Amino acid sequence: MYESRTYRQKMGSSRFNSLSLSIGESDLWIGYQPSLVDTDSMVHEAARYVRKLRNEILDYPDKTFLSRYTPLENSEPTTALIEAMLKASCCSKTGPMASVAGAIAQALGIYLKEKFLLTEIVIENGGDLYIDVLQELSVKLIAPGNPLSGKLSLVVDVLHSPLGICTSSGKIGHSHSFGKADAVMVACHEASLADAYATAFCNRVQTKLDVQRICNEMNTHADIISAVVLLDDKLALCGELEVRT
Repeated sequence: MYESRTYRQKMGSSRFNSLSLSIGESDLWIGYQPSLVDTDSMVHEAARYVRKLRNEILDYPDKTFLSRYTPLENSEPTTALIEAMLKASCCSKTGPMASVAGAIAQALGIYLKEKFLLTEIVIENGGDLYIDVLQELSVKLIAPGNPLSGKLSLVVDVLHSPLGICTSSGKIGHSHSFGKADAVMVACHEASLADAYATAFCNRVQTKLDVQRICNEMNTHADIISAVVLLDDKLALCGELEVRT
């Protein structure tokens, strides 16, 4: 089912050249600099590479990779993408596919930056971000239905770039969630890990009493740079990135 990405209408409109494409379940927005890059070539290469990444996942020998809610035991990586997803799964205690959007975003971002000699690139894959920038970039928390949606941002500075910022919700989106949070946003240097952690901790938010406790727990993870937990009128923040309202 197609999900309208209305939040993309203002994404980087004055800073990046951009394009969008959908390959299977991968729904991508790509913002990049410099502007001299040929858009048709970028679209062609992005689509080709996403298909390659998706095939790596579909071709993984253990077919439970696609459906498990827990890590695979004694699994062997076949590619760098699979290795990143298996690592994120083990760290977060989720299934490998909990990290798929972030993992694809990062792999694609790294590939396109090198291929086209880009100075900056942002890949958004269904709401999950890989960011590699030379100037600070504000990333808004989107939680439709909550009054704080779009009113709070994490600020990515050059010292923390590149990184991934991923968001999970128990109320919106096509991904299966066991939680009830309006949004759990997580920043990590690995986008696959940010994606998996966002899913894992969102699953554990059941009531407003969980919001601060879960955020405090995330703050103890050395590989989590920053996090935001939102449920109704309860908000908790932690980490190193500046927060702006």
